[in-house]
Amino acid sequence: MNIVKELKVFFSYPRNMRVMLTANFVYASVLPVIWAFVGVYIMRNTNNDVHLVMCFPIANYTGILITFFFNGYLLRIIPVKYLYSLGMLISGFSLFVMISLKELDIYGIGMAGGLLGVAMGLFWANRDYLALASTTDENRNYYYGLENFFLTICSIIAPITVGWFIAGSQLYGWFGGDRNHAYFFVALGAITLAFLASAIICRGKFSNPESAKFIYWKYDPLWYKVCLMEAFRGIGQGFMITAPAMLTVKLIGGQEGALGIIQTTGNILLVLVFYCIARLTKPEHRIWILFTGLGLFVLGCGANAILFSTVGVLAFIACQIISSALIECSFSPVIMLVIDLLSKKEQRNKFAYLLNNELAIYTGRVTGGLLFIGAALYVSDIFALRYVLLFVALVQFCSYFLCKQVLATCKVMDAELTAAELQTEPHAIADILSQEER
Repeated sequence: MNIVKELKVFFSYPRNMRVMLTANFVYASVLPVIWAFVGVYIMRNTNNDVHLVMCFPIANYTGILITFFFNGYLLRIIPVKYLYSLGMLISGFSLFVMISLKELDIYGIGMAGGLLGVAMGLFWANRDYLALASTTDENRNYYYGLENFFLTICSIIAPITVGWFIAGSQLYGWFGGDRNHAYFFVALGAITLAFLASAIICRGKFSNPESAKFIYWKYDPLWYKVCLMEAFRGIGQGFMITAPAMLTVKLIGGQEGALGIIQTTGNILLVLVFYCIARLTKPEHRIWILFTGLGLFVLGCGANAILFSTVGVLAFIACQIISSALIECSFSPVIMLVIDLLSKKEQRNKFAYLLNNELAIYTGRVTGGLLFIGAALYVSDIFALRYVLLFVALVQFCSYFLCKQVLATCKVMDAELTAAELQTEPHAIADILSQEER
C-alpha cells in the first residue's frame, strides 16, 4: 500500500466527507469498548442473569428511537454538528453512570441502557444525515469501506488493550484487585476520545436539513421494501449487543481478555477486505458484498448451533464480526440511494426517511430481543443462544432477495427521474443532442 498515494486519494474527496471520516476514526476507538464490554460487565454484576442482560439492549434501542424522533425538532434550532458531538460525549458519560450504580437491577439496567440509547440516538441520527449529505452514490463505497477499515483497526487494538487492562487489575492487583475500578478508567479513556472526536467534527461546515415536515404515514412502495429489509436486519441486531458476551461467559469462562482475542481473530481479516471495498468496488458490487455478509452470519450461527462449544463460539464471533461489517458496507449505501431518489420524487425532507428507517430497524431489534427472552423463559437460555440465533440468521438472509428487488426498482426510478428533469429543461436536451451530433 502506497501511503502517499492513498493520502492523495483521501484529500481528493470533499472536505466535509474527510472531516466525517477523521472524527469517526477517533470515535471508532470508543465503540468497541461500549459494545464488547458492556455485556460482560452487566453479566458479572447480575450473576449471569440473561433475562436482565437482554433488558439492556431493549432499553438502549428504545432510547435510540425516541431520541431520533426528538432530534428532528432539535435540528430546527441546533446545528447538526453540535448534536452529533453531544451524542458522542453522552455515550462516554453513560458508561460512568452504569459503573457507578451500586446494584444492577432491572431499573438500573433500564436507566443505563436508556441513557446510552439517547447517546446513540443523537450519534446515529446526525451521523446518518451527515453521511447522506456529505457523500454521493459514487463515493459511498469508499466512505463506508474506509470508515469500516478504521473501525476494524480500532477493533483489533481496543479490545486487546482494554481486556488486558481489566484482566490485569485482578492478575497484578491493580486498584486493589477490583475490576470495577478498572472499568472506571476504561470509561474515562472512552470519554476523553469522545471529546477529541467532538472537537474534530465541529471543524466541519455542515448545513442542517430544511425545517420541514418529517413525519409521514404513507410512502412509496419501494420504501416499504427497504423498511422490511431493515426489520430483518434489526432482528439479528437484537441479539448482537449481548449474545457474544453471553456465549463467552457461558462457554469460555467470561474472561474479558479472551473476548478481546476472539474479536481480533475476525478483525485481522477485515483490514484487507475493507481496503479492497473502499478502493476497488463499485455500486454494482454491493449486492454481492451483502450476500457474503449474510451468508457468513448464517455460517457462524450454524457452527454455534452444531458445536455449541469453545470452537463454535470462536467461529460464530469471527463470522459475526466480518458479516456485520460487510452488511453495513452494503446496506447503508443502498438505503441512502433510495433516500436520494425518493426524497426527490416525493419532495420530502431526507430526515423523514431516516426517522422512518429507524422505526423499522427498532421493530426488528425489539422483536429479536423479545424472541430471545421468550425462548429463554419458556425453553432455556441455552436453547435461545444455540438455536434461536440460527433461526434469526436465516430470517435475516431474506434481506438479500429484497435488496435485489430494491436495486432493480432504483434503476428504473433513476431513469424516470432523469427523463422528467430533462423534459423540464429544454436547454439540457438541446445540449445533449448537440453533443451527440459533434
